[in-house]
Parts: sequence; C-alpha cells; structure tokens
Amino acid sequence: MPITFDATGLQQLGPTVWANPGSDDKIEVKVVEGQAFEPSWMHDLGALRRGFAGMYGEAGCLIELERYDIAGVPVIYQVVKVPHPALPAGQVFMAIYTVPKTPVYAQLIYAAAESGMTGLREATLMAQLGMPTDWSMPHPFDPNLRSRLPFHRGDDPAFDRQFPDHPLSRARAWAGHIGRTMRIDPSFAAQATLG
Repeated sequence: MPITFDATGLQQLGPTVWANPGSDDKIEVKVVEGQAFEPSWMHDLGALRRGFAGMYGEAGCLIELERYDIAGVPVIYQVVKVPHPALPAGQVFMAIYTVPKTPVYAQLIYAAAESGMTGLREATLMAQLGMPTDWSMPHPFDPNLRSRLPFHRGDDPAFDRQFPDHPLSRARAWAGHIGRTMRIDPSFAAQATLG
C-alpha cells in the first residue's frame, strides 16, 4: 500500500477501506492511473489552489489546500465539500492527502457525511453572527469562480471547536492526526513526482 497511517480504533472493511465505528465516516487509500493535476501547478501554490478550486467547483467546493513535504515527498492536502449523493439535503466533507506521482498518484481520503438534521452549524453561526450579508464570499483562491456549493464563513476552522461533532470538524481533526502519522511507502516515494 503506498500510504499507511495510524488505524488505531478503526474497523477495516477491505484491503484499503476503513470505517470509524463512532460515526459513519469512511477512510480509503486509492491509487489512480494518470496525473492528479496539471504538472506546472506543483511549482506555484497560487496556481495549485486556483486549479484545485476549479477542479472541485463543478462537484462542490474546495475549502482549503496546503502543500506539504512528508519525508521529502510532496503531498497536497485538501478539504472539500460536496452535496450528499444519497440525500436531498446535506453535505459530505472530505479531507484528502494526494501524493502526486507519475504515472499514478495515491490518495488518502477521509469522508464524513452529514446525517440527521443538516445545516445546524451554518444556521447557528448565521444567528450568532447576526445574519451577515457577507456569509457567502468570493472563493479566496479564485474570486471569479462560481462553484456548485458556496464558499462561506461557516467553514472556517475557527468554528470547529464549537462544533466538534460536525463532519467538517471531524474530517479536519482526523487529518491533523493523520498528517503527523502517515507514511509513504519507500518504493512509491521513489517514483517520479509529477511536475
């Protein structure tokens, strides 16, 4: 497996899929043929962020993106939201680590879906903030982008402590732990990096 991580407390459902027993959250390691994104983006964080915002714009909305090195290997960290595929309302929040190698790339994905009453975080915050007219904002990585889901103030990580059980908060908390414990297989790390 190209990416390993601390799976303590998780239930393994298959060779590369786990579940968090305390929720319906799923974790998956994927290897995909092809390039993860335009190779030139690797050398320009602004282009990387704009490009990923555009890539996710049709499906949902990119919330954040950072570029890290893990043991000298470039890794792209993303937080994304998309509409829930099986419900008329609600969203799925994903924390994704992408290792952009060629001719394949690997991803470690944590997906946390809203369930029950959806939109509670947003409604509570809008009330606390006095129903701000600037709730939805231009996307910080591409102000001209019109994504399927809006970029808004409620997705700010500053609110995660107030809503620790919200799927966005859970995804970020997991990503923080995994970012410190994930390992990339040396043979996969030795493959050519995209760009």
